[in-house]
Amino acid sequence: MVKGTDIAHFIRGFLRNNLGLKALALGLAVALWWFVAGESKVQVGFVVPLEIRSVPQGLTITNKVERQVEVRLSGPPSMLGTLQQAEVTAAIDLSGAKPGRQVVHMNDRSIKVPQGIKVQRIYPNAIEVALERLERRRLPVQARISGSPEARRRIVKIEVDPPSMEVEALPDDFTRLVTLPAPVSVPDNRSESFSENVRVELREGHARIVGNPGVRVTVYFRK
Repeated sequence: MVKGTDIAHFIRGFLRNNLGLKALALGLAVALWWFVAGESKVQVGFVVPLEIRSVPQGLTITNKVERQVEVRLSGPPSMLGTLQQAEVTAAIDLSGAKPGRQVVHMNDRSIKVPQGIKVQRIYPNAIEVALERLERRRLPVQARISGSPEARRRIVKIEVDPPSMEVEALPDDFTRLVTLPAPVSVPDNRSESFSENVRVELREGHARIVGNPGVRVTVYFRK
């Protein structure tokens, strides 16, 4: 039978004989605590592009919107030290927006970061957006001919296919947009006709061609 005095004697001997191991274990525990505590306090800042998603069909943004935001992130130094700017993205969703001026608030769900990193701050955290309704109208396509004076004097007819295109633009844009230009440079040879596929390009405000912007222009010359 083991006596109480024997147990006490064993414990005292164990404590005396293993002080080195105990000190090492205590040191490791303190070092681990310091490492973990230090990891949680590190912060870094990034300036990232702001993506605007899901603009409702038939609407367009008419004001100058912030295109980048500053984000403050926290996380372990081992992660933040290797974090690349491309891994941090910012976006706002306009899928439920209506015509008019409105403010879209940003939160940590607006910022995409790797798992283990937290968003602490976003600046600016509110984005003002002005939306206006677009209209669609069909406008004629007009060939704009360039080339030598001699070649242009020989022109007797110009055909454009298709002769008109559907355009989406703001109402004010249509006051300045009457026809759609199709630039064509005619050669100096003596052929009876010349055809070229060209692209109609619009530089008027928010105007854009609905569908394929390409047309075929055929120019006929005097014999």
